[in-house]
Amino acid sequence: MPRGKILTLLSFLAGLGLTVYLVRAEGWHEILALLRGAGWPLLLLPLAHIVPIFLDAISWRWLLDRPRRVSLLFLTWLALLREAVNALLPVARIGGEVVGVRLLGKAGVPLYTAAASVLVEVSLTLASQLVFTLAGLIILLATIADRQIVEYTLVFLLAAFPAVAVFFWLQSRGRLFARLQSLSHRFLGAGEWLARVVDLAHLDHEIQRIYGRNWALLWANFWQLAGLFAGAVEVWLTFWLLGHPIPLWSAVLLESLGQALRSAAFFVPGGLGVQEGGFLLLGAAVGIGPDLALAFSLARRLRELLLGVPLLGSWYIYEDQRWQQRWRRQEASREGAI
Repeated sequence: MPRGKILTLLSFLAGLGLTVYLVRAEGWHEILALLRGAGWPLLLLPLAHIVPIFLDAISWRWLLDRPRRVSLLFLTWLALLREAVNALLPVARIGGEVVGVRLLGKAGVPLYTAAASVLVEVSLTLASQLVFTLAGLIILLATIADRQIVEYTLVFLLAAFPAVAVFFWLQSRGRLFARLQSLSHRFLGAGEWLARVVDLAHLDHEIQRIYGRNWALLWANFWQLAGLFAGAVEVWLTFWLLGHPIPLWSAVLLESLGQALRSAAFFVPGGLGVQEGGFLLLGAAVGIGPDLALAFSLARRLRELLLGVPLLGSWYIYEDQRWQQRWRRQEASREGAI
């Protein structure tokens, strides 16, 4: 088995083991009682989650040129599918982006334009999440007595901001992927192979062209931030359904810093264990008991399954239909040639 797959499997097993340990340590009877108390309304959480993803899809659509835009309904499905692939499959949170580029290209968007839109969208998401995390940190400073957690979060943000700024500059002005191709050729001898597979200079050109559309970037950022705060409303709704409503500012804290922790642990499939441990720590900061914090985390896992599994199935159906259409065209062309 390749080393990467071994590490992914080990991280998955470690995360699963940590999740099981935390649930048992805090009392699985109490946690299940909270989930049972919420009842069938928890099944509405997938519908609530579509709202922030819909706002993300609006943001993504702004990055596509008007003649090349696809329907907002298709982009919403594609954004949901990207999240499902990253959450449920062992792809280190990048497989969803690859799927997004591929299916956007199949929908008629030029492949390099599709790839550039996804890369810029991911970069803007990173910047928006930093702003959102900063909002959570401000709330944390105002509510928590344990300054050590605040210091760790602040160090993370201070380290991340310059890195994100440099990454943005390289993307928009510095021909990032052409430079990566040059470095890979110099140190790994892989530049020629990359040049045969993809024209990185063309990709850089498409990225810089998107960054040149200032109003589009501003609107994309606006809708992304709107999606993040809509996600905080979803957190508030989940606690309300569990019978323990929390203030909206607590929901912003949990969503913002929880997302930051899960993004930092991108190598753990689905953020298993990391999400649960993070919500335990952050929940304690705002007066949420460990059993309630874990019930919330499991409710979110339930939402991921209820929404993600049908999405993966729809992806299979979509691909199967395209293959059948392609096969029929090939058969029709053969019969016409005869």
